[in-house]
Amino acid sequence: MKKVIICTDLEGVSLVDSVDMMEGEGYAFACRRLAEDLNAAIAGCFDAGAEEVWFLDGHGGGKNIDRSLVDPRAREITNFNDPAIFEDCIAYMEVGLHAKAGTKDAFLEHTQSSKTVHDYRINGVAYGEFAQGAAYCGAYGVPFVMLSGDDALCAEAKALVPEIAAASVKTAVGRNKAVCVDGEEALRRIREAARDGVCRAGEIAPWTIACPAEISFSFHFVWHCDDMEKVFPHWKRVDGRTMTKTIDRVVTYMDLNLA
Repeated sequence: MKKVIICTDLEGVSLVDSVDMMEGEGYAFACRRLAEDLNAAIAGCFDAGAEEVWFLDGHGGGKNIDRSLVDPRAREITNFNDPAIFEDCIAYMEVGLHAKAGTKDAFLEHTQSSKTVHDYRINGVAYGEFAQGAAYCGAYGVPFVMLSGDDALCAEAKALVPEIAAASVKTAVGRNKAVCVDGEEALRRIREAARDGVCRAGEIAPWTIACPAEISFSFHFVWHCDDMEKVFPHWKRVDGRTMTKTIDRVVTYMDLNLA
C-alpha cells in the first residue's frame, strides 16, 4: 500500500496575507482556503499514484477544517501520536506551514506559540516546526517530501532536506503582512509539488536526529518559564527562561515538544 500523510497548519495557507486573518471574519476565509490547499495536495498525491492519503488538522486545537469540504478520498487522522499511522506510509508532507521563531522576513514566524516561545532547540541547534515533523516521520523511516508556505519557510526546509518539493505561495512583508501569489496559481503549485514529492519519495532521505537528544524551550519572559515549570516539573530548568529534557528516541510527536 502506498500511503501519504499530510499535516496542515494555517499561517502558510495561500491568500492568507495578514495577521488579522488568524481570527475574526478573516479566520473563516483562511479556513476555507485551507481546505482548498489541502485538497490540492491530496489531488497531487493521488496523481502520483498514492493509494491512501491521511490528513491531520494541525493548527491549534484542530478545529479549522470543514470536513465536508475535504476530498472524500482522504482519511482523517485522529491520533497523530500513534506511531501506527506510519505503517505502509511512503511519504509525509505539510500544507500551510510557517518559518521558525526568529526568522527575518517570514510571515507569522513562530515555533509552537508566538505568545510564549522565544526559541526551540534540538541538541543545541535552533529549529522550527518543520524540523519537528521531519524528525517524527524520519524516526519511522518516512521522508518529508513536500510542503507549502512562504518563501522563508521553503528556504528553511530546503536547508535541512534539499530534495524536498516546496510550494511557495507568498512572500512576507515584515512579519504580519504578506504578498500572495494568485489563488489558482497557488493551488497549481501545491498540487504539482505534492505530485513531485510523492513521485520522488524514494530519492528523498528521511531526516533524523541524533539520540539521546536534548530538547529545549526558551520563553519570552521568566514568568512564562515559571508557569511551564509548574506544568512540566520533570523538565530541567537551566536558566531564567529555558527548560530542557532528554529523550532516548523519538516515539511520538510529543517527544519533540512540551510533554
